[in-house]
Amino acid sequence: MEISISNLQIKVGPAQGLMVEITDDTPDINFKYLGMKEIPYIFPGQSFEFDVPIEAGFDVKTAEHKLKIDVKEYYGYDMDPAYLVLNTLEYQKSKLVFSGLEIVDVGEGTGAIQEDGQLQAGELVKVKVVVQNIGQNIAENTKYSVLTNDNNIYIDEGLGELGDLKIGEVKEFWVTISPNKRVSYEGNIPVYLTLSEQKGKGNLNSYNLPIALDQKPPATEILTVEADIEKITRQVARFEYNSNKFTANIGNIENIRMVEQAKTVRDNAIAVVIGVEEYTDLPPAPYAENDAKLMKEYFAKRLGIKNVVIFTNEQVSGFAFDDIFNPDYGELQKAVIKGQTDVFVFYSGHGVPSKDGFNIYLFPNDGKIARLETQGYNMNKFYENLMKLEAKSVTVIMDACFSGASRTSEKKQTENLVAMKGGVKIKPQTIRPWITNPNFSVFSSSSFDETSLGFDPTQTGLYTYYLCVGLKGDADLDKDNKITTGELHDYLKENVMNTSKKVSGVQTPEFYGNSDMVLVEY
Repeated sequence: MEISISNLQIKVGPAQGLMVEITDDTPDINFKYLGMKEIPYIFPGQSFEFDVPIEAGFDVKTAEHKLKIDVKEYYGYDMDPAYLVLNTLEYQKSKLVFSGLEIVDVGEGTGAIQEDGQLQAGELVKVKVVVQNIGQNIAENTKYSVLTNDNNIYIDEGLGELGDLKIGEVKEFWVTISPNKRVSYEGNIPVYLTLSEQKGKGNLNSYNLPIALDQKPPATEILTVEADIEKITRQVARFEYNSNKFTANIGNIENIRMVEQAKTVRDNAIAVVIGVEEYTDLPPAPYAENDAKLMKEYFAKRLGIKNVVIFTNEQVSGFAFDDIFNPDYGELQKAVIKGQTDVFVFYSGHGVPSKDGFNIYLFPNDGKIARLETQGYNMNKFYENLMKLEAKSVTVIMDACFSGASRTSEKKQTENLVAMKGGVKIKPQTIRPWITNPNFSVFSSSSFDETSLGFDPTQTGLYTYYLCVGLKGDADLDKDNKITTGELHDYLKENVMNTSKKVSGVQTPEFYGNSDMVLVEY
């Protein structure tokens, strides 16, 4: 965990002799963290960042830990308490079980009195034993033993190794069993199965196998077992801070970096992912590179797009936009079959308006703001070139704002990107391809006169964070295991607007196009 403490005072002296103390409301000797940290001083307008190692031991309990972060200043200018709420999850055990057996009394290595698939006293039979791991973790280096406490029962090949058993995996092994003529039991004979795995948490100990004389064994039973990813990944952490100066209680922060493969497969599709965070002539667009890397994974695993091409920072310099999107010689047109290919585009970075507010541009990493009209990529040209590809469908997702201000967050202050004329509002004269092409859809992170925010807890754009959470399944509003463009927009609009009010102003996502297109099926 990284903690950043800022001195927001500008005209006052440094904060001195800071002592950071972290305490847990749910102590657990298997949950460890750094308890104290001394900071000599923090000058006005500066921050101090440090790592707090957190470790969950093997025997940690399932619990919610509310870590209280107190910062005391030598002269008494203390910070109001902040809280990091973490969930610990106890070790998910494997569970080895007996599933069934089969008695074979015909063939090499057997000696049957009656060839009937049953065991009689005096017979030599082969027994196939079936076992399964029905727990929630892999059973590593699994070993088996089949033993008896009756000297009149002969067992051969009763010890062996099965290796690793994955969650739900089934394995089988063979042993030789022969009870002599002195054996006589009502019910199961005393033959016991033990399964042991490396960590010893999922063992099966001395299980009396259901082998009775002159009886068919019960049918084998195999269970359907899947990993409970929901339990492991949801409600990872949340941050709480209440003060008379500042309030931001976002709630549960989901782990958007763990992406499950959906059922959706788009064999004839291509996605272009662009994230420009660093600019030579503009302030950074915080977390834009992270946005792009995340969306590359979501396009591949949730939308089922095999061909995903990503460009970040210096890769988006010069005339990179035209090199990609030009319908005559651009790279994208090479991958598009007219009327057959689905095209997806994601962009995170600065959008820059002209001084009069009538034109808006995507901007390369090395562009000069004074050359906006020649080095920027006009959105009208962008849409027109995508239309000229004549693809089966086009879906554009923009986590960028065009208000003339840089992306802001709780940690990052907004900056002006272009000196617009006083009182000018953004009123772009953009073409609207979705009006004439029902298969052209555009997701926009904010309206033209708003700022698209960064989201510090996940180090992504606020819009990109909820985009990922929505595609993981939260946007499936009617719970039919499908996520449509309309459902995704409704989810994004509600959640981005609500959270943006807590972070910095209002951000209103917009959508244009076909609301019924299915994006994800799972």
